[in-house]
Amino acid sequence: MRYRQFGNTDLELSELCFGAMRFTSTADHVTLPGERSQAEAEQQNREGRRALEAALGAGVNCIHSSGDYGTRWMLSEILAEHPKRHDIHHVIKMTTPDYEEGHVDPRVLRDSVEEALRDLHTDRIAIVQHLQRGPHVPKAEAYAAEGDARRIAALPEILEPLQDTFEALKREGKVGHFITFPHTMGYAEAALDTGAYAGVAHFFNVIEPEALPILDRLEHEGRGFLAIRPLLQGMLTDKRVQRDGLPADDLKHRAGWDSRYALLEKIRASIGEPDAGWTNFALKFALAHPAVTSLVVSANNERQVEAMLAACDGNYPDREMLDRVYALVEEVGMPPKADLFGL
Repeated sequence: MRYRQFGNTDLELSELCFGAMRFTSTADHVTLPGERSQAEAEQQNREGRRALEAALGAGVNCIHSSGDYGTRWMLSEILAEHPKRHDIHHVIKMTTPDYEEGHVDPRVLRDSVEEALRDLHTDRIAIVQHLQRGPHVPKAEAYAAEGDARRIAALPEILEPLQDTFEALKREGKVGHFITFPHTMGYAEAALDTGAYAGVAHFFNVIEPEALPILDRLEHEGRGFLAIRPLLQGMLTDKRVQRDGLPADDLKHRAGWDSRYALLEKIRASIGEPDAGWTNFALKFALAHPAVTSLVVSANNERQVEAMLAACDGNYPDREMLDRVYALVEEVGMPPKADLFGL
């Protein structure tokens, strides 16, 4: 396993960060094509357990989780007596204000940290990821210009109480760094301008490379970046990159994926087919920029962990490839994020 420094801090994270959103049968943020039997659910839990244990055994030292994923129970079971539990750097998600809430509640930050410390059997949360979806921003406007303007305007009043609470938690030794999950690049710039955040967590993949200019800024300023959904919910894998070969009930046939597959076809025509396959290429693409510290990527079984580990070999695309894909997506237009809700 290779490791990278988080910005200019002394925090070193594995290039893979185990994303705990989907790896159990109880995951709340997963849409499935049909009902599963009890036996299937139990099998998924067994495979998810082995996936996490395989990742930790291979040197993954970073786990991304949230209390609202519905999967913390498995993390808690595994980490309670795990010999490497004190070597793990935890990233947790904290949301305030939520969509239509009018005000920030700093108690949400403290409660999220205290809950995670208890559930994850750790003394310190390395990174708190601030997801600010409000104030007064309905879910349908989460990525719209109007919603963005309201969130940006509220930044000054929101940050002061959060910073006070975060600094108190830091003095208590319970947290390390505070980062933003910005939804949009306009908000990312505004959040970084405040100086309150040590870095950014955001989508970064072949279909959604919009964070590339932000990565240049983070590198210059010595701040870190966590790349979220580098495989775009499984689309950019060898299993699903060819849409017409998928089973009829596969969720990637839903209309929300039409624009993404159309864009992917243009990208494939431009850059060709990667020699080692799309899963490997997509992960390497997301690790190609030096400002990227770690990929937050979900694995549901050991085979997926092995494929991810194989991609993290230090042999990544050059800047010309990043710029080429970015320019193509800019020209065609990146599919809207909002239409992925519920897919």
